[in-house]
Amino acid sequence: MRNSTILLMALFLLLGCQKEAKTLEEGVFIRIENTSKFSYQNIKVSITEEKFYEPLAPGTSSAYQRFSKAFRYAYIELKINNKRFSLQPIDYVGEEELKDGKYTYQLNVEDTSSLSRQLNLTFRKD
Repeated sequence: MRNSTILLMALFLLLGCQKEAKTLEEGVFIRIENTSKFSYQNIKVSITEEKFYEPLAPGTSSAYQRFSKAFRYAYIELKINNKRFSLQPIDYVGEEELKDGKYTYQLNVEDTSSLSRQLNLTFRKD
């Protein structure tokens, strides 16, 4: 009787851990990749919620962050040498929400002396 109780408890624990692991894998996860020759600071991505990323050296990528909803582009703001750069979407009309998975926003700035201070974004599914 005692062995069957222990076996039953082990089975419940195993099933519970599998469900939790599956939940952690579900969702839209986005990271930032710095494809420029400049270091990025104060990185903010806003879609339906705001997420902040750690500073990124040239050629490096951030950790993934989970979003409840995302698109192929977003409002993105960062600083290079205390100068603010941004990508400002007008709207998401006609855009489809991203499906669960991992994605990368590759960000490039070619010239920090430009008055427009625009970011160039390339979207990639990982």
